[in-house]
Amino acid sequence: MIYIEAEKMFAYSNYSNTPRREFFKGALFLFLLISFSSSILSSEKYFERNQLPQLSQEILNQSQFSYTAEVVETESIRPVQTQRVRAFKLLARDKSWLLEDRYNPLIIDIDNYLIDGHHRLDGIKELEIKEVRVLRVNATIEEVIEAFEEHRDFTPTYEPEKE
Repeated sequence: MIYIEAEKMFAYSNYSNTPRREFFKGALFLFLLISFSSSILSSEKYFERNQLPQLSQEILNQSQFSYTAEVVETESIRPVQTQRVRAFKLLARDKSWLLEDRYNPLIIDIDNYLIDGHHRLDGIKELEIKEVRVLRVNATIEEVIEAFEEHRDFTPTYEPEKE
């Protein structure tokens, strides 16, 4: 729509010079391409809970993937699922173990997408803990999902109501 309006503007302007008009058309196209591609590239990922593997450090140790233990800002972690297991949510009412740093590290991919630990992250955010321990797998979330297919969990889930 913007491109069509720009075309009309160029058609009625004094820029009847074809090279100049082509330059402005190209510049407009490039501007639109950059604007729209940045929003497409920043789109978030979403997976059903039963698509994601349930991982631990022990499982990662026995895999072909390398990982690093890190502390990252909580807000930098990108959750990829909204479904929750009701029993886990009920158990998470007592969050002292999160405050006392007695939780298993969250597992993230190279781009900070959360692979395992969505319930823990919920509690950490609720308690406004600014930094969290993670294991960063040296792979994309898609590569991890494919490699650890046998570690998927099919526990019934529910969609929490939007707050």
